[in-house]
Amino acid sequence: MKINFKKTKEKYEEMYKVGNVIKDENNVLYLITTNVDDGYSIVDLNNNRVFGTYKTLEDLYINIGDEADKLINVEINEI
Repeated sequence: MKINFKKTKEKYEEMYKVGNVIKDENNVLYLITTNVDDGYSIVDLNNNRVFGTYKTLEDLYINIGDEADKLINVEINEI
């Protein structure tokens, strides 16, 4: 059996970019953002709180990424 971790990692890593909204297995929505420390944060959109802060997108992916996460197509409309 051959397991190709690189291919799987790239697929999920691509979801974790600034501006993307991710839905986890509990249907919680998270927004990937930049922060004032030149790093990246994840914002829980259910309560508008910062869930975690990381130096790189790779750190963010390693710490919070999950194969069950889904990239959500969102649209922001001006009121």
